[in-house]
Amino acid sequence: MFRHFIASNSFEHKIECFCADRHHAGQVTIQIGDIIELTNERKFIEEQGWYFLICMSDGRHFYLALEDLENYYVSGYLFSLVDLELKVNYCKYKINVALDTGDEATFMEFTCKLMKSRQLKEEIEKHLEHIEA
Repeated sequence: MFRHFIASNSFEHKIECFCADRHHAGQVTIQIGDIIELTNERKFIEEQGWYFLICMSDGRHFYLALEDLENYYVSGYLFSLVDLELKVNYCKYKINVALDTGDEATFMEFTCKLMKSRQLKEEIEKHLEHIEA
């Protein structure tokens, strides 16, 4: 599993708290371009499963259920760097096919997707270079 993900869409996430008084529970808005890093700290809660402590690019920390992470990933809200590289390659392919067939609508659609994917890819690459430095 990858350690770094970038949000491709904005969404709300309900933060669960494991304290007795649930003081830290609430909601967090994850914006397009926010980077999520999975840390090595994990918790297993009976009847709820595994939780990862995540660190957001803006410094926020909270626990995220493995099930929620999988749902966000499968739904296309979160991408890894490899996902974005594959998406960029696929968009380029679809643009070339559209150019060959003269399909302007497909060309425009995949050009927009390519631009968005490249932008997200550049943002996560900058973040990864920054943390490695």
